[in-house]
Parts: sequence; C-alpha cells; structure tokens
Amino acid sequence: MIEFIVPLITFISIVSLVAGIYYLWDMIGETGASKVERRLRILSAGGAHGGDLIKRKQLSTNPALDKILHDIPRVHAIDRLLTEADLDLSVMKFIGLQFGTSIIFTAILYFSADLFPLLVLILGVTAGFMAPYIFVSKRATKRRKRFIEMLPDTLDFMARSLRAGNPYLATLKMVADEVPDPIGTEFGIVFDEINYGLETKDALLNFTDRIHCEEVQYFAAAVIIQKVTGGNLADVLNKIAEVMRARVNAYREIAIQAAEMKLSANVLIGLPFFVAGAIALTNPTYFDPLFEHPLGQVIIALQLFLMVIGYYVVKRMISFRV
Repeated sequence: MIEFIVPLITFISIVSLVAGIYYLWDMIGETGASKVERRLRILSAGGAHGGDLIKRKQLSTNPALDKILHDIPRVHAIDRLLTEADLDLSVMKFIGLQFGTSIIFTAILYFSADLFPLLVLILGVTAGFMAPYIFVSKRATKRRKRFIEMLPDTLDFMARSLRAGNPYLATLKMVADEVPDPIGTEFGIVFDEINYGLETKDALLNFTDRIHCEEVQYFAAAVIIQKVTGGNLADVLNKIAEVMRARVNAYREIAIQAAEMKLSANVLIGLPFFVAGAIALTNPTYFDPLFEHPLGQVIIALQLFLMVIGYYVVKRMISFRV
C-alpha cells in the first residue's frame, strides 16, 4: 500500500508546485497594459455601492460555487485583500492555491522529516494555508504604503488642476493618465465608475472599500461633503494634503524608533533556530529522542506555536496608529 501512496503524493506535489508557480507568475508578471486591464476588470465586477448599475462581483467561474462563496462572510474579506494587493486572482483560485501549497508542504515534511503523521499533516496544512495569505497581505501592505506616500502630492496636483479651471471629472482623468500605479489605477477606476453613470458618492465609497486607509476616507469624505455644501474644493484638497504629509512624516519617525524593537524581536525568534542548528552540527544525534518520540514532537509543535504567538504579540506592541 505504501509503495502506491508515495508516488501518488509525489505526483500531486509536483502538479501543485507547477500550478502554484504558474499562478504566481500570472499574478506578478504583469504587462504594460495591466493598468487598463485592472480598471476594466474591477469596473465590470462592480463594488458594494451602486449595485443597480454594475453587476455583482464574481468570486468563482462556477455559478454554484460563486453562490456558496457569496454566502460566506469571511470570503469577502479575502476578496478585498486580493483586490487591494492588485492580484488578478479570484477567491476560488486563491483557495485552490492554498490547498496546493498545503499538499507541497505536507509532502516536503513527509519525505524530509521523520515525524508523527498527524503532526506532519497539521504543520503542512497550516504552513500551506498561511504562506499564500502572508504573501498577499505583505503585497497589499506594500501597495497601500506606496499609495499613502503618493497621495499628498496627488491631491496637490488635483488642487492645481482645479484652480486652472478644469472640472472635477477631468481632473480625475488627468490623475489616472499621468500618475503611476497605484494612484493612477485607483483614481482611474473612480473616473470610469462616475463616467459610466455611478454617483460620485458611490464611486468614492467603492474607492474606500478597495483601499483600506484613513487617508482615502478623508479624501472621500471631503469630496462628498463639498458636493453637498459647496465651497472651494482646491483649498480643501490642499489642507488634506498637508495633514496627510504630516502623517507620513510621523509614520517614518515611528518606524525609525521601532526599528530597534523589530530587530530585537527578529533576534529572539531566530536565536533558538540558530542554537539548535549549531548543536545539530556539533552533535547530530543530540535531538534524536526529541524528534523520534511522539511526546517530543508534540513539544516541538507547541514551542513553534508559542513562538508564533510571541512574535505576533511583539508585532502588535510596535504597531502604532497616527
């Protein structure tokens, strides 16, 4: 029986690895037309607001799976994360990628480590499901930070355009055409939605759904209020740009102050692995009882779990809001 299971696991792992590499290449290796393609894709998918004009976003190409996914609350959070990370990937494909990486990690642990089978399954599935999520989260965070850093200069650009006599919609078009991604792409989506009949308020609310940061909420609130009450929008945008620029500088100061704490956290996490590796090199049989005995494997899993929790707590301690 074993002689049939091992080739099967190997085959599934290789197929999953090839599929995973293809998906990552397809997500990251974008062409010069990706900016326009993303605008068209999100426009056709629609948003949470203005649903009478734009159809509901498709989470899977299979209608039955799409209906099931729409009924699961947390799935929409994953979809928003994929959108914010600017990945051309549906929720169903992302879940399939997680299953594929889980199979790969489980197979690697199965062939490389003499561990208890249940422990191999738990570690492989956990690592396989978390790895794509961490990758997407980091990509979304990096894109969001770049967006926040570019937004003050973009608002100043919009204010100058409005003072020059250009209407609001034409100013959005100029930002979409002249400012690089992610600003140009996101403002281009806002322009497309308004241009095709969506209310300005709904388009801006969809904007805040795609980019989760307070700076975008300030901009959307200012424009929506100005549309109702009137006033000089250019002056409002200049004031918001000043506040946002001060917030960006404050973020940078905090990052400098927290760098030492981050380094300490990384050292504390990496030190046990470094010491264990050094001991294993000097005395290869030192950890054999720990790896071979089921209780030792449970202790290892518990230690890794506690280390992950500790790292998360430290990360929360050095995360500041401005």
